[in-house]
Amino acid sequence: MLTELACYNQDSTHADILEAIFIASEKRIDSVAIPSGFMSRVDEFLKHQKFSAAIDFPYGLSSTQVRVHEIILAIRQGASFIDVVINNSYIKEENWRKIREDIKACLAVCNQNNVELRAIIEYRLFPVKTVLLMCDLLNINGVFNVINSTGFVADDLSENAIISYEMQTKTGVLVTSCVRGFNKKYHDVFKELNIHCLRLMSPKIAEHLL
Repeated sequence: MLTELACYNQDSTHADILEAIFIASEKRIDSVAIPSGFMSRVDEFLKHQKFSAAIDFPYGLSSTQVRVHEIILAIRQGASFIDVVINNSYIKEENWRKIREDIKACLAVCNQNNVELRAIIEYRLFPVKTVLLMCDLLNINGVFNVINSTGFVADDLSENAIISYEMQTKTGVLVTSCVRGFNKKYHDVFKELNIHCLRLMSPKIAEHLL
């Protein structure tokens, strides 16, 4: 199981980003997730650490044109992965056409630059049926890695583990499970379920767990 350390707090400073990078290196964490606006501040670490850039984070409300521009800039600044937040309103409205059009445009830029696009959906806001439908839609349209939360919605570790397993086994996507509170017991549960990646939401959790 891969691990990723996120530094997404709205009041994060450059020092917080550096702390996350150093802990990721010390604990051999596979990648560090940051808002795309921080990419310009980590260029000196690109040779030794992979970074994922969160696009239109955390609400996913911007136009496709704005999102594509943000993706292009993040790729130029060295992002290894692009994490695009899916617009929750489109999901609630079942506007699958708009979601497909947006994903197609974002994916085209990533594919041209050989950078993986990952989709962020807020699984707690929707019925399981809708979450699985979204995963199928993403998979069919070329997005094979889905992050199940922004980390800003109240969550339950057991439910996160269950939905992550269902997303992977029933739709074929790879799931990055995003959780705030965590402990060794649940780390082992996610590992036994063969969840693709675990995103830890704070350096303290990473230090305690790994």
